[in-house]
Amino acid sequence: MRSEQDKVRNYLLTQGQKYSFEELWFRIVKARVQLIEELNGIDEEQAGFTPNQSEWTIAEVVQHVVLSTERVAFIIEALVNGEEPDTSGIDPPKMPAASGITTLKRHVLSGAIRWSAMTHRLPPNPDYKFMARHSFFGDLHAGALYLFQRVHDLDHVNQIVSLKRHLHYPGK
Repeated sequence: MRSEQDKVRNYLLTQGQKYSFEELWFRIVKARVQLIEELNGIDEEQAGFTPNQSEWTIAEVVQHVVLSTERVAFIIEALVNGEEPDTSGIDPPKMPAASGITTLKRHVLSGAIRWSAMTHRLPPNPDYKFMARHSFFGDLHAGALYLFQRVHDLDHVNQIVSLKRHLHYPGK
């Protein structure tokens, strides 16, 4: 598993520095749109489904994505301003959803809109020497964290797709 982590980390670091935030924006938004599309039509029963208590529900996944997106955006902005951000909470743990799926879907969309607004504020050539610690990938610069959001969203899209394909998924 470590080599896969290293491959993804290397991808984040190199691609996140090779391309500007505006050039990366399309990749991030495309992944977020995929997430939003997977959430279309999901009701409360489906959002609360889990095959077993150790696996996440769709609602828990969405809440995690919402919280993580806000935290990652905050860290990116701090890094491009030369600050050393607090990285705790960058990867929120599994927890019961605080809102219903309709509200969570709105938060996912709002997060995408705020992400786009943030992108417009970011400098075209940030100083990549400033790093923040990610609990899974280690130290990442602002461009790598920006691109991380794409990887993160796509991982959770796959998680939701897997739940929806489960034999006992409601409404199947």
